[in-house]
Amino acid sequence: MANRLLRAFFAIPLLFSADCIAQVIPLDVSGVRTGAVVAERKGDILIVRWPDESSRPWTAEFSLDPAKPLITAIRVGDKAIAERARPLYWCETGKRRGGWDAFFDRPFTHPEGTRRFVGEFQLRSAKARSVGDRLEVFFDGLRLGPFQGGIAFTFFPGSRLIQQEAVAATNEPDTAYFYDAGLRLTAEADRLAGWNMQSEVAYFDLAGTLRVERSEFERTPVKARHRAIALRTARGSIAAFPAPHQYFFARDTTQNLGYPWHSSYRGEASIGIRQLPDDNLPFYPWMNAPPQTQQRMSIFYLLSDQEPSAALQQTLRYTNHDRLPDLARYKKLATHWHFAYTVQAMLKGSDWTPPFKTVLKAMGIDAAMIMDFHGDGHPQDLTEVRLKELAAYYRAARAQSDQNFLIIPAEEANAHLGGHWALVFPKPVFWFMKRPADKPFQSKDPTYGTVYHVGNEQEMLDLIRREGGYAYQSHPRTKGSTGFPDKIKETAHFRDSRYWGAGWKAMPSDLSSLRQGLRALNLLDDMHNWGLPKRLIGEVDVFQVDTTHELYAHMNVNYVRLEGLPDFDHYGQVLEALNRGDYFVSTGEVLLPETEIKQGSRNEIVVRAEVTWTFPLQFAEVVWGDGVKTQRQTFALDNTREFGSAKFEWKVDARDWKWARLEVWDVAGNGAFVNPVWK
Repeated sequence: MANRLLRAFFAIPLLFSADCIAQVIPLDVSGVRTGAVVAERKGDILIVRWPDESSRPWTAEFSLDPAKPLITAIRVGDKAIAERARPLYWCETGKRRGGWDAFFDRPFTHPEGTRRFVGEFQLRSAKARSVGDRLEVFFDGLRLGPFQGGIAFTFFPGSRLIQQEAVAATNEPDTAYFYDAGLRLTAEADRLAGWNMQSEVAYFDLAGTLRVERSEFERTPVKARHRAIALRTARGSIAAFPAPHQYFFARDTTQNLGYPWHSSYRGEASIGIRQLPDDNLPFYPWMNAPPQTQQRMSIFYLLSDQEPSAALQQTLRYTNHDRLPDLARYKKLATHWHFAYTVQAMLKGSDWTPPFKTVLKAMGIDAAMIMDFHGDGHPQDLTEVRLKELAAYYRAARAQSDQNFLIIPAEEANAHLGGHWALVFPKPVFWFMKRPADKPFQSKDPTYGTVYHVGNEQEMLDLIRREGGYAYQSHPRTKGSTGFPDKIKETAHFRDSRYWGAGWKAMPSDLSSLRQGLRALNLLDDMHNWGLPKRLIGEVDVFQVDTTHELYAHMNVNYVRLEGLPDFDHYGQVLEALNRGDYFVSTGEVLLPETEIKQGSRNEIVVRAEVTWTFPLQFAEVVWGDGVKTQRQTFALDNTREFGSAKFEWKVDARDWKWARLEVWDVAGNGAFVNPVWK
């Protein structure tokens, strides 16, 4: 490992090739409009000017001479915060074997192996263009293994946030990959005798305590809470952090693997973000790069003329301190958790507080729909063991539910109906997943009351109907639901109104789009074009968690419209609201407190929405279908500033539309959506 780190460190200078010709490259500024962020050329320098949230003037100077560092300086007023800086990229590539929606194909185990690349940058041309009230500068000349493209920087008016992206595509088929990124800048004031440095970095450790330490010679990862790291510069600091959800491809476990990194050497210091090749489990799918898609490999920087601790603290605002924000008249429901809670509670007692409760409450979750007996317990048992475990499940869920936190007991039953699917009842129900020939479907037990033995698909549906239960396809079209619900779309149980639809999660990962979870969103549109008014339920689908985990990166939540949080005996009220479709799904940074989708003129859809956000928004998308074809219209939101709220109205011409829905996404791939409304 040490040798590998050293090789990676010494390879960093290759990012800027020694073959660069010492001449100024062409610059295109024809796409720059007059506005809050402007660009101009002065000799061999491109200068970007913009105001921060306090209207202080900032400038970023880029060298157009390929022989020099790309970033000459970034200043607030006449104070240089960063000087002579170079963007850094690495990537590791492997091969998909199960298609783009595969989860278990483990690219790092492919017979062809994996390849590790250090980015090489030879500046060939530059282009600046206005994007709404923002400005993007793009520098062509990046080669990152099989990827070819350039490096872009986006500047946002009213903000000290800068987004750096490797914008590149590959022609190779079946490419799975992940990337590391960062920035290397001059730190001459930190140089000591020999190769030593006294550069300082700051981050929050896993307990949330601020740590300040001297940067190491090697590229050193840190297990940081909130995914951010800040470097002290000569006259301020710069914090680096990834897109809070988009950078983290789906996993079944959420241990903090140490995503930020730092290093310093011979008058230069570096910070950035990184991934690991694998986590020693078969559930590590990497990212997708379909041929010729423009992958946008992002990292964010927050600039400050204050201490690194101040810059770090300010980064927390973009994720509401990793807490799902409260919203009047809504409660936050997170579903699909495999905590093995019951088995542990049977050993420790119902008064034992499970770690997940502490974690989820701190994250702002009001209700958790957990799904025990998925690799734990005895769900297939046909004796009293099964009934005792169900009784313990309901007892433990009741014991740990209170006025501020509700546990809703459910199961990922996966019996009879096809693929993996979730089942939840509005009250405790005792049932067996199989029915021996000598057992009736329904019977009475002196201890447990009504007990069901379910032997087939029809009996499963009968049970759901009799007891007021609900079902949905978990992780549709992937994992254990590969091919589902498509294979069951004509069945009575899937077409029943008590089969809600499917789960949504940001899986798989494809950085060519800011829209997350396209696998499930595409299914949502398909289901409505099948003529079925189904819904997506936000689901997390992870196993054990504790306070040291990087859970927020994998979170989404259902904002369910409720005046108050019901107690355990009335948790069915939450299910009733879901059944009405009275909720929206969000990653937490974008919220949709109010939406209205209705018919305007005969072939017109009118959408009104109240939106709040942290990162600047990128676009809204109205999606609709006529029962055969899905269509969409995108509305740019690139004039929005960070930390805002507004009411919008969009109109689309949509001949013969039958249903429509709304999505809103920000610049970091965070978003929110509502399920379709029928005409």
